[in-house]
Amino acid sequence: FPVQESQPFPDDFDDYIKAIFKKLFRIFAIIYHQHFAIVEENGAAAHLNTCFKHFLFFTWEFRLLGDEKELLALEGPVQRLRQQYEEQG
Repeated sequence: FPVQESQPFPDDFDDYIKAIFKKLFRIFAIIYHQHFAIVEENGAAAHLNTCFKHFLFFTWEFRLLGDEKELLALEGPVQRLRQQYEEQG
């Protein structure tokens, strides 16, 4: 990352950011598949769902998840949220 505003971003910046968002999506998938019961026990399901929704809307807005196959791990929730995203315009 550039240290000063006058320095340009590297040519592979988009690839680097997309790799970060791909890993973040995988973390969400792990939480939902392996730890959701604990999240519910702690009363945090609504918070997780909201965080995931904002994450997906941001990634779709700025096209940060390159391969749609990645999203198949959470296909049901992703489809519902994708529909909401598209309805918002």
